[in-house]
Amino acid sequence: MNAENILLFLQLLSAFWYVAGLSAVQISLVRGGQSDDLKVRAESFEEAWHYQGVLLVPGAIATGAAGVFLWAQMDYNLMTTGWLLLLEVLYIVTLLICVPLIGLGLRRVRLAALQARKAGRATPELERAMADNVPLFFSGIATLLLPAMAYLSVFRPF
Repeated sequence: MNAENILLFLQLLSAFWYVAGLSAVQISLVRGGQSDDLKVRAESFEEAWHYQGVLLVPGAIATGAAGVFLWAQMDYNLMTTGWLLLLEVLYIVTLLICVPLIGLGLRRVRLAALQARKAGRATPELERAMADNVPLFFSGIATLLLPAMAYLSVFRPF
């Protein structure tokens, strides 16, 4: 067992952590969006908020950190290796654009659902938040970036 194998295992583990968070957030968002019951909506968005905090964000950060250490351990230059530079760009887009926008949209819809549940009826704010598909859209983009990042990591094409 050498450092490279340990880092590779940590990279794989953190990638699964990130994917689990992304999937859990998306499933909760879809369930909340499809339900007409205010209680189910509020609970679904609360669940998505929870998964975002314990799985999605830490998993995304751990994936990047483990990747940097792994590629550095394997003696790749993080600034001149073409496929690695593209992988870094895709990761930065995911971490600095997709994940924060998922969180912002999720926070808005979660608070609107909680307010509507407290009021006992659907509110105009909840309807506007439900019509705004920002968290689902950007989680979809993050999901679409995953195969590209996996391809670059596994095949190192250029």
